[in-house]
Amino acid sequence: MVFVKTFKGYEDRAAELDAAVNEWARQQAVHLRAVQPVVGHKADAVALSGDLLQVVLYQAEAPRP
Repeated sequence: MVFVKTFKGYEDRAAELDAAVNEWARQQAVHLRAVQPVVGHKADAVALSGDLLQVVLYQAEAPRP
């Protein structure tokens, strides 16, 4: 079956988020089907970078935490 999991990080720290997704996939022994990045910025934000979401589609027998 195919399931969805979302990871959240920061745009200027994309490598850390990538590593977290890869480590999760390895630990859970799932087959990644697709990873879609989504960047969000607030117009009045003080930080220079926005939120980065990684929406992951994965194949497994049951949903993984």
